[in-house]
Amino acid sequence: MLHVPMKRDILYFLILLSALIFLTEFLRRDTLYRSTPAEPYPIRREIRYSFTLQNQTDRLLEKAEFWAYAPVKRTAFQRCDRLEVSHPHELILDEFGNQILFFRVRDLPPFGSLIITVTAHLSFSPAPKAIPLLDPQRFLRPEPFYEVDAPEVARLARTLRSQGSRETGERVFQWITSNVKYSGYTRNDRGALYALRKKEGDCTEFMYLFTALCRANGIPARGIGGYVCGENAVLRSSEYHNWAEFYEGKAWRIADPQRKMFMKEESHYVAMRVVGESEKNPMPGFHRFRFVGDGLKVRMNG
Repeated sequence: MLHVPMKRDILYFLILLSALIFLTEFLRRDTLYRSTPAEPYPIRREIRYSFTLQNQTDRLLEKAEFWAYAPVKRTAFQRCDRLEVSHPHELILDEFGNQILFFRVRDLPPFGSLIITVTAHLSFSPAPKAIPLLDPQRFLRPEPFYEVDAPEVARLARTLRSQGSRETGERVFQWITSNVKYSGYTRNDRGALYALRKKEGDCTEFMYLFTALCRANGIPARGIGGYVCGENAVLRSSEYHNWAEFYEGKAWRIADPQRKMFMKEESHYVAMRVVGESEKNPMPGFHRFRFVGDGLKVRMNG
């Protein structure tokens, strides 16, 4: 039978042990909470796409080059976490965050084919994430197909001007959706001025016109190329789409006048290309891919 002092010592020991366990667990949870803040891009999505490179000649194709866009590194709604590419390549990153995959093709047999597959692991946010705009003038000036300084564009822009960038952007959006008709896909870009004069165009012309009217009103804006998909997907060439982004508050917001979507379902947009002039980009004027090689033919599968 234990004496009373010994019982008291055991009781004190158990109380001390319990307090130590509680303190350890509290500190562990507090450290965990402080070291793992809320994920800024909580939605995970995987996209896959591929290209077939074919030697259409009866001769060995000793050397060819191929470039293709991968998803933009980061936007207000998208982050590219990881790329899995089937063949050795060089990754080129320009000042817009465009990611270009560069392949050197060697010794493609006569009439032979090569399939290159890309799998992108992406994260998305349902709400816009702030992205500093270091050079606003870069997204205000005229460029090819963004005829910001055309008198017709400037006149219309003045009539659509409102108090804030969001209000002005929405008025521009509403004017385009009410006055410009979708004419179906066309291969060649025609630009903002064409869309304004003809009152028609494909998604590319809608993008150019929205961007030009915003820039003419002093709102930084840019064109984007990519795909719209709210889940894991295998991308198809026919689904390629263009839309616009304008800078509102501290983030880029999506305006898609061809699909009549203004700041809606923005996490469904997979940006593959920020459209603009860049000395670091080896694909000026190319929407999806570019290649060089005598007798080489390339197509996006699907």
